[in-house]
Amino acid sequence: MSRARSLAVISLLAFAACRGPVAVPLSPQDPRPGALVAAWSARASAREALRGQAWLAVDSEARSSAAPVRLRSRQALVLERPGRVRIEVQGMLGTTLAVLAIDDGEYALFETQTRRFEGGPLPPDLLWRVTGLALRPEEVVEVVLGAPDLAESLAVRAAFAVPDGGVRVELADDTGALRLLRFDAQDQLRELELREPDGAAWTARFDDYAPVAGDTLAHRISIETRTARAVLKLRDVELNPALSTDTFRLDGLGLGSGAEGG
Repeated sequence: MSRARSLAVISLLAFAACRGPVAVPLSPQDPRPGALVAAWSARASAREALRGQAWLAVDSEARSSAAPVRLRSRQALVLERPGRVRIEVQGMLGTTLAVLAIDDGEYALFETQTRRFEGGPLPPDLLWRVTGLALRPEEVVEVVLGAPDLAESLAVRAAFAVPDGGVRVELADDTGALRLLRFDAQDQLRELELREPDGAAWTARFDDYAPVAGDTLAHRISIETRTARAVLKLRDVELNPALSTDTFRLDGLGLGSGAEGG
């Protein structure tokens, strides 16, 4: 081998070492990626609702006329498919500072200190205004449950074996929608990236898995959008609790019902 060629090979190896381990493409005929996604979807489809305590940290950039958001809060959180959400923001000694309820395209927001109430049809930017995260309620439910909606139109476009022993799978359809899922060696979902034809995009990472009701659920979820970064930490989690029909409504009498059970 010539000296010049040897130097080129050494340089290439050094470059690869600097970039770290490389994912290895799997054959399109390899059945493992499709089976892995199907097994996870079947497992996650049993997760219909969640109730628990949460700590949320959000740092977002300015958006239009809105100032940057830096949020740190303790919350009582209740979620139910497809897009029902109840968040009770808690202060010192467990006092309730605000309650947000979203149900079937309607919302209600109540601030206890000022006694200010607003509600009506769900604005598309509501969660951005309240939390600094530009996600839809359905996406919040999917992420916290670790159960992304994988439409039948999505098919495996590519798959890679990753250095930690896991698999990364790319799902796509004819509209340009894309889902990227990374599973670890134990087949736990560790990362989900969503890209939509309209430009919407975000990434969620799942850590601190722990047993809950015969399943394992991520208790730390990191979310990145184009304008914000957030970390959600869960504790005292219940999967599929029995929920009252009033949990996701605020009628002036039900404040606190979401945190206490149905």
